[in-house]
Amino acid sequence: EAAALLDGADAPIEQAHLWQERGRQAFRSGDHALAAKWADAALDCVGTLTTEDVSEAGCGATLVTAEALNTKAVALARLGRNREAVRQVEHSIELAEAAGLLGAACRGYTNLGVLYTTIDPAQAMEVCRRGLEVARHIGDLGFQARLLANLAVACCTFTDRCPTEGVPAAEKAIEIDRALDQREHLPVPLIVLGQIHQCNGRPELAVGLFNEALDVARETGEPQLLFPCYDGLATLNLDLDNLDEAERYFSLAQDICAQHGLDPEALVVLPFLD
Repeated sequence: EAAALLDGADAPIEQAHLWQERGRQAFRSGDHALAAKWADAALDCVGTLTTEDVSEAGCGATLVTAEALNTKAVALARLGRNREAVRQVEHSIELAEAAGLLGAACRGYTNLGVLYTTIDPAQAMEVCRRGLEVARHIGDLGFQARLLANLAVACCTFTDRCPTEGVPAAEKAIEIDRALDQREHLPVPLIVLGQIHQCNGRPELAVGLFNEALDVARETGEPQLLFPCYDGLATLNLDLDNLDEAERYFSLAQDICAQHGLDPEALVVLPFLD
């Protein structure tokens, strides 16, 4: 409907926002090549507009450019082009912060924190903390939850501060997501906390968290949320000698990847991108 309304109109910024949103939806459905294509279409729409223009039109062009760069970056990451993805997100943050578009910058920090875990873990934590500062400054609780979840992953994977910093960060992210009813993100900190408990020999706590995460993830059907739920429940049941259940969840994890052409290893290394 929006595309029909814009057909033939001289509205490049509005058209770019539509293409960018289509790219984001394609990413969430698991079609990463299509997501990159739509993001490029959005960037092409505003390519002739200067992002240095301080007018309303210039600000709009900068916003959609920053968002489209983010969408392209996460798509590239899922396609295995991680370093190119990092450059796209870094450029997105640079544009957004220069224009005072701090909400768009927070999305960039959220994705950059995940991407850096593969190339510079220490920097990943700093990116998450910097993003948290920005999100708190503008009072954006939604991005605070995302950045807290990412910080928990980084702390518990690469440092000995999991009990003191990682677990509280994951628990706070869950608290925020529940308070805001952010169903599209709530599975993420639930999975993160479940993985922490699993790694620390508390399977009974982990199972409950993974099951809750799976119930919520099924509402959206997003592959990058369903896979870690299935994979986590498979390994937990294997640890508990529930072999039939373990096999069932392993099959579900494989099926979701096959259905969407996803690499399971990529979803393990870069589990949560937006």
